[in-house]
Amino acid sequence: MILKNILSFLVNPKNSRLIVVVGIAVLVMLLLRQCEQTRKAEGEVTRIENNWKASQDTIRNYKDKNGNSVAEILALTLTLEEVKKELEFEKGKPPVTVIKYETKIVEKIVEVPVTVIDTTIGNFSSAAVISSESSWGKSSRKVKTTVPYSFTDGTATFGNATIDLEQNIFLTASILRDKKTKEVFVNLSTDYPGTVFNSAQGIVIDQSSSGFRDLQYQSRKSIGVGLQLGLGFTGTGISPYVGIGLNYTPKFLQW
Repeated sequence: MILKNILSFLVNPKNSRLIVVVGIAVLVMLLLRQCEQTRKAEGEVTRIENNWKASQDTIRNYKDKNGNSVAEILALTLTLEEVKKELEFEKGKPPVTVIKYETKIVEKIVEVPVTVIDTTIGNFSSAAVISSESSWGKSSRKVKTTVPYSFTDGTATFGNATIDLEQNIFLTASILRDKKTKEVFVNLSTDYPGTVFNSAQGIVIDQSSSGFRDLQYQSRKSIGVGLQLGLGFTGTGISPYVGIGLNYTPKFLQW
């Protein structure tokens, strides 16, 4: 009975236009899916080429127009499976970006006031105190050095110096992507003087990789309510319909 109704619907000239529209819609969906697959393949080739460049790149240190210390290096774009070899992370909560860096601060402190105080520090009766306090934008530094000493028979004897150092170093670390080449860069910057970035490594997780897609699929629901367009069977036969209904789509059919 159902097969007979379906055949009657297909051979009915009044429904030919609807059948053509549905056929065109299916072809468009298949074409879009093929275009998406082609785009992903081209993106994968670009990712591999840029990762090779990043593996050969070295860090570049320079000063920007504001006098900040800046470093830049190409970053890697890795899939979730590839990054497991580099990092440990909680299952179900993978990182999006990872930045590692090492810095070296070489700074000369000049024009600092020196005061002499009479005090007893161990076996010493006096001390020289050197203090310096500076700030640069969002970074700052406080240094206080105390050097105990004493004079005996015209000879100066010095004790161990005490250095109190308080630093507030503001550092920005960002990931930048070139729109044309799709190359990814790690950009490090600080206004603290004398800072040199010795090394850096940036990793960006490819969110289109299978590992990320698996996590997305796991979070999707198979049952939902939404707008529906299609063909339906009623007691009088098969007819097109538009409406809101309950949908069930297995996860293996989702992309």
